[in-house]
Amino acid sequence: MTDAWHDLIHGDQWASPSTLWVEGGTEHSWAQVAELASRIEEAVRAHGPARVVSVRSGDKLGCFAGQLGSWRAGCVAVADDHTLTGRDFERVRPDLTLTVRAGASPSVGLEPAPGPRLPPERIPEEVVAVNFTSGSTGRRKAVAVTRGNLLALFDCRDLDVPAAGRLTAGSFATPTYDGWWFDTWHTVAAGGRVVALPHINDDIFAWPDLVETYGIGRLLLPAAVITTVVDVAPECVAAIPWLFSGGEQFRRSTFERARRAGLRGRFVNLYGPTEATFATHHYRLPEDFCAPTIPIGRPLDGCRQTLRATADGPADAQELVVHGPLVCLGYLDDGTMTHRFHPASEQPSYRTGDLVRTDDNGDLVFAGRLDGEVKVNGMRVDTAALEQRVATLPRVLDCRVAQDERHTVAFVRTDPTALSDPRARDRIESVVQDFSPAIGVRLVGRYPVKAGGKVDFPTLMDRYRLTDKAEES
Repeated sequence: MTDAWHDLIHGDQWASPSTLWVEGGTEHSWAQVAELASRIEEAVRAHGPARVVSVRSGDKLGCFAGQLGSWRAGCVAVADDHTLTGRDFERVRPDLTLTVRAGASPSVGLEPAPGPRLPPERIPEEVVAVNFTSGSTGRRKAVAVTRGNLLALFDCRDLDVPAAGRLTAGSFATPTYDGWWFDTWHTVAAGGRVVALPHINDDIFAWPDLVETYGIGRLLLPAAVITTVVDVAPECVAAIPWLFSGGEQFRRSTFERARRAGLRGRFVNLYGPTEATFATHHYRLPEDFCAPTIPIGRPLDGCRQTLRATADGPADAQELVVHGPLVCLGYLDDGTMTHRFHPASEQPSYRTGDLVRTDDNGDLVFAGRLDGEVKVNGMRVDTAALEQRVATLPRVLDCRVAQDERHTVAFVRTDPTALSDPRARDRIESVVQDFSPAIGVRLVGRYPVKAGGKVDFPTLMDRYRLTDKAEES
């Protein structure tokens, strides 16, 4: 394992003049990226002993080179594209912060952390990076990622796609989330090329030119972003042969709309908790897919699963437990390891809290979460079941249930014609009221999304509260 890691970050490929990275209209070779990483490594070593390095950059390349340089210096690299919060930094307690600017005039700035240094042995030697969970199922957490986790991911053949020659992958994920490892380092470990795509809120219409110029063969997008792209600008991904969906449930309605929009590429649905590096299961959708729910499929190469009986949840569902080298080491807080997912003498194992069923083909289908029930006026409501039931209605694209201290609301994405159709609203409200008459319904054309691509539930609830007050007045 040590030799494989050394070859990845120190190998001869870093002297190559061929293009490794494309961002902001500029091509960067392996050698240019390595030169920036060397400057970062020198800055870290000049600072003195450091275990955790925060790499802050507005450029994806800056975060990538910062990880490479920090790893070469023997440090844990915490990438920050200006989205991490003060609480996030409290969890990892970096010894120093590097500010990296890539591009035509690269620069590296260094700022030591205030206060006394923590002992380097506070974090095990095999930890090299941190994943941050989205916080969608509770308090946001910092997950310790080991070199063994990343090497297992890079060796996973189930994530490979056919490519004529060298693979070029589009990169949409932000560096603070687990999709980054697939977009960038999984590609680089295979000798591929990375093309950083503008965010959909910046310039999605630049995508087709980049796809044509560089021959992008693979792109990972959160399910909510795929839905938005399919509805608004399907031509932007029409020439990409492989589209991966992850982060949230991929709906059959989105797949059907993609086909009606003329998208003929292959779709792969990925599943996996952040605590398992990136993904643990996959399902490649056949052209004639017609089941009501898209499965999460079967374990990736190197992963194993256990289905654990539970007294909670639907009678035919079980909790999914994942095992294998992709399961991370545990959680960090206040700069130290606070919880390990497995003792050193046992196999890596993580209880996901997700409920699954097995379909007739032996594939797993997501069935909700152990903590997926909410109380509405004292009654328990299975939000996953509600969302799936509403999503099967005609002209409905998706359904997400959100709750705050006052409201429980089903936000339903519909096609434009249904937004002003009272019959469509009545049909949706009837299904929602079967679960609870106290749940509100709001029809929307699209969901706001966070930087990482997941649905922005706080913004949805803020908008609902504002319109609710306006209607009361």
